Amino acid sequence: MEIHISRSLFIGPAAPALLAVLLSFAGCAKEESTTVQTVERRMPDQVITGFSLDETAGKGRKEWTFEAHKAFVYEKRNVLEAELVKVTFFDEAGGVRSVITAREGRIDSNSRDMDARGDVVVTGADGIVLRTESLTWQNKARRIVSEDSVTVIRKSDVLTGWGFRGDPDLGKFEILKGMRATIRTAEPVGGGG
Repeated sequence: MEIHISRSLFIGPAAPALLAVLLSFAGCAKEESTTVQTVERRMPDQVITGFSLDETAGKGRKEWTFEAHKAFVYEKRNVLEAELVKVTFFDEAGGVRSVITAREGRIDSNSRDMDARGDVVVTGADGIVLRTESLTWQNKARRIVSEDSVTVIRKSDVLTGWGFRGDPDLGKFEILKGMRATIRTAEPVGGGG
């Protein structure tokens, strides 16, 4: 006598709902795992309050100083991210060429390129002011660049447009597209006549 054992699975009307619930639990577990890994990758190796970094050239001459209210160091990525940033550029005699302020900043430890984001203001030593939402210091090229809208103010003259390339002291620069200028001439003094 042979005995055959067979098993059957009854799939009733509730099976699709049960399958959906099981898959959502599986998805949650995977999502939680991914979230934990993402958080671990974002955790800084160091958090520094009152951060300051000097970049020097030959004979210890200071080229720029990067200051931040708080800095987050990510050693594996060679990146430093910061809040409430101030970057000061110096000329060869040690005088201030310009100052950049922003809500956030980032330094690539290898290239020494810097990014500034959020309410970026560059103030040149001669009073020229550049305003934009993002700006990059290209260390090798020794220039600042932006792909955002920009406003440059010199005394009562205002230039606006998109994209920017120039020296950090705003002595030489170009606005790449859509430049508009508002130029105000000085009013004559005393009523000529």
